[in-house]
Amino acid sequence: MACSSSRSCALAPPGSRSVPYLSLKRRCPVPRAASTLVAAPPQNFSPEQLAFLERKAAQKAPTNQTTNGQTSAHPSDPRAVPTPPAHWLIHAPPSYFAWDQLDYKGKRKNVDVGDPEDYSRPLAKGLASGTTSCGSWACTEGGWDSPTKRPTTEWFFVMSGAGAVTDPDGTRHDFGPGDVVVLPKGWYGRWDVTHKIHKVWVIHDHDEIPGFGSPTPVVAPLSSFAAQFLEPSVGKTPNRLSKDVFDNGRMSCGYWSCEPGHFAVPPRATTEVFHVLSGMFFLTNADGSARRCTAGDTVVLPAGWSGHWDIIETVQKVWVDIDV
Repeated sequence: MACSSSRSCALAPPGSRSVPYLSLKRRCPVPRAASTLVAAPPQNFSPEQLAFLERKAAQKAPTNQTTNGQTSAHPSDPRAVPTPPAHWLIHAPPSYFAWDQLDYKGKRKNVDVGDPEDYSRPLAKGLASGTTSCGSWACTEGGWDSPTKRPTTEWFFVMSGAGAVTDPDGTRHDFGPGDVVVLPKGWYGRWDVTHKIHKVWVIHDHDEIPGFGSPTPVVAPLSSFAAQFLEPSVGKTPNRLSKDVFDNGRMSCGYWSCEPGHFAVPPRATTEVFHVLSGMFFLTNADGSARRCTAGDTVVLPAGWSGHWDIIETVQKVWVDIDV
């Protein structure tokens, strides 16, 4: 979705390739769509596409392997957790987290409302010097107390469904599709799933942060990412808009959009996980291998990653960044 100017960039609803409801009682294997590598070129080239294709032709690098022969994303075992080579991106299309691809974890304990059941699938472990992991979690309707203080900080993006967390003092924090939620280290209270929920999560294990304040949940609704609430990135091209949601000095998160164009990225000092709300772009690793990314994809850029962005259609994403 292209924009005529940075201020007129309208937010498209997330999950444009929504996952249809499938029975949670029985897993039905379906063909797993692999991440798309560089696609056949279109008939009409934009300047950004030409730049990307010319650079690809010049590099003539493998498109699905790293320099040490390891795969750059998912291993051959479709149920294994990807173990990326150092400094390589991980890419998960929506099919990777489809309901029928989640592992059934059983009925929740300590339930006082409903009969909720858990489903999950990891994407990556051991990120950011072993402090961070990410994946997807789903749960049917129900409620339960969560009286133990969190030992980690969790970020999650609600792909579908709705729920709420409630503080010990009774303050309720509701969330629904398209919302970003942060549960800080030390939080405890109550969970209620009001409509079967499906989320992408990132968990970061960090030390105590002096002076951070009370561990109050943060909910950033989808509406808070409308254009009038965003800040432009001064002096950067292509045009970009962003909004910060949370920052405790170890983990930060927010929203980012960028118009069509291309730019290089030097080796990253931090690990980033993001979920694509809309748009289409290519991410190219240092060796020239590339991934085509679109709405609904989840991407991990580990510390040390360097490469290139080629944005074909205006990109909107929610992101979390880990600094260790």
